[in-house]
Amino acid sequence: MARSIFLIALLLVGVFSLATAAHAQESGMTKTTSKGTLDIRVEPTWSNNSSASFKVSFLNPGTETLHQHQDYDFKILKDGTEVFSAAKETGQVLIHNAEGTIMVPYTFQVQGDYTIQVILAGTGIAPTIPTDEDATFQINVTPEFPVGALGAVGALMATMIVLARYRKLL
Repeated sequence: MARSIFLIALLLVGVFSLATAAHAQESGMTKTTSKGTLDIRVEPTWSNNSSASFKVSFLNPGTETLHQHQDYDFKILKDGTEVFSAAKETGQVLIHNAEGTIMVPYTFQVQGDYTIQVILAGTGIAPTIPTDEDATFQINVTPEFPVGALGAVGALMATMIVLARYRKLL
């Protein structure tokens, strides 16, 4: 009896630990920078431990064509306070991107509302053309309870009911 309860409790812990992964917006978000120089697309990919990888694309305005050579920073803010800066992570004031796309990993420590700020400081190869503009995106990091976990909980409850009825017959 005690062993059955222990196994059920262990199974419940496993199901609920998988079911409380964080997520936010899954699809790409595109905005034009504040002065209209480029369109910025941010596409998050989420994992089960509140980690995200953000694909950032710098696009020529109104097109799907990548723009090459930008000086930028990718920041994440919580309640107006910077919690992450890609440039600071690399020990720089700004980062130069030659290709037109970047990947930025980040693990969120707290659920809630966040602002992603992509700062576009300049375009081109040195000397760059200063732009001093940005694009901001709002995301909300929340616990996720996937449909598969609901099925697992349902199966667990059905098993518990069968076990309870079996024990009554003995």
